[in-house]
Amino acid sequence: MHLEVLIKVYSNRIQRIPTAPLLQHCQYHQNRHHIIPIPTTMDQNQPTVGGVTAEVLKAVVSQALLGKFTAVFPKLFKCQWKTYEGQKKFYANFSTDCSDSNNSNMSARKFCVGGNWKMNGDQKSIAEIAKTLSSASLDPNTEVVIGCPAIYLMYARNLLPCEVGLAGQNAYKVAKGAFTGEISPAMLKDIGADWVILGHSERRAIFNESDALIAEKAEHALAEGLKVIACIGETLEEREAGKTNEVVARQMCAYAQKIKDWKNVVVAYEPVWAIGTGKTATPDQAQEVHAFLRQWLSDNISKEVSAALRIQYGGSVTAANAKELAKKPDIDGFLVGGASLKPEFVDIINARQ
Repeated sequence: MHLEVLIKVYSNRIQRIPTAPLLQHCQYHQNRHHIIPIPTTMDQNQPTVGGVTAEVLKAVVSQALLGKFTAVFPKLFKCQWKTYEGQKKFYANFSTDCSDSNNSNMSARKFCVGGNWKMNGDQKSIAEIAKTLSSASLDPNTEVVIGCPAIYLMYARNLLPCEVGLAGQNAYKVAKGAFTGEISPAMLKDIGADWVILGHSERRAIFNESDALIAEKAEHALAEGLKVIACIGETLEEREAGKTNEVVARQMCAYAQKIKDWKNVVVAYEPVWAIGTGKTATPDQAQEVHAFLRQWLSDNISKEVSAALRIQYGGSVTAANAKELAKKPDIDGFLVGGASLKPEFVDIINARQ
């Protein structure tokens, strides 16, 4: 006897039927987080189930059979599915996999790997990436966050495994207003994101974002309940001039003037000269800067923050170099660009296994 059932609607009554044909059709979503569990007992004289009308259920069935899962989920759980928080509350009734263990693991500096897709991807490629991540065996001791283009955030949230975090790639410093083209942290949260990437070198160099503006963005994002990947890093000219430590200290100082609670912050050190160039800082070079940042935090913030704050390395991270980088004591993860769009991203996530 099947425990999962599909609801079939006949005018004013509800009939239960086995889901085997549907589950066979749903092989793309073998990850159990994408199966919709429906209670196996219900009053057939009632026109609704859990407050969901028969018409909505009918639409769910028809769309599920067509494989339109991104339409299915919001329609079925209108009151609960609007945000990722709602999804986690729903899943909590069936599984503990979506429990937020970040805070409890913060003191142990849980390894954190972010994938920054930048301005790349479409529905087809995002579905393929989601399929890869859903079917892979990911290190449970590594936190994974995907930085998705804003227009695809909700689409990606509905396809990615529940335990994978979702990040916007930018957000403005206020909640709303006449700021054409901008996105607020509240908007990101509303469609399911729980992270935001701020201060990336491309935002600094191409869009002329200053240290002060980036810090204000981080302050507001944290106040709105988002977690922040705060990016820093030096250019090739600055490194060759011996100014690496000076530059990253200046960038960190700007953040520190605005951030008072660091528990929802991950710092991403990305040497600008290594981003997208194929050049990578050697593990020793990366460790040297990470160790400097750890000491800066101890001297300027607190020893507690220094011990707990995770510092990612970014800059042409690949499956080939991830394991060596991950061995360094002050490297707590990666912010990955192009490789996060490829199957090798799984190997980078599992670099500490």
